Amino acid sequence: MQSVLSLYWFDATSSDLHEAAQVLEEILDTDKGKKIRCRICRHIITDDSQRISINGSHCHSRSNPAGITFDFECFQAAPGSSARGTATNEYTWFAGYTWQFSVCNGCGEHLGWLFKSERVFYALITERLLLDEDSPG
Repeated sequence: MQSVLSLYWFDATSSDLHEAAQVLEEILDTDKGKKIRCRICRHIITDDSQRISINGSHCHSRSNPAGITFDFECFQAAPGSSARGTATNEYTWFAGYTWQFSVCNGCGEHLGWLFKSERVFYALITERLLLDEDSPG
């Protein structure tokens, strides 16, 4: 119940919250894939079944305007995280997409970004994630 309640931590519509809670329940209740957790607090963020390919690859490496390079992986859903900030297309890494920061619902750690266009996906920083080796998959 803690995970679902933490979804109220960010400003979203009730339908957004309902959809995120449903996906989180599916991830917690099924054995679709290995759980992917926040490396800091071990909160479940998503699982292997949510991995997707964007621009021909699941894994990417990009640098921000400050010159900091991030290695990240793409997921269709990450219900254990929340979007923060105003969506912007400034300095986007994916043409036609706006982005917002994505943070862990457990501890608030910056985990990556939520990208939105016709398609929505999460770009989660690889080094800030932990694959649960004890999970099925």
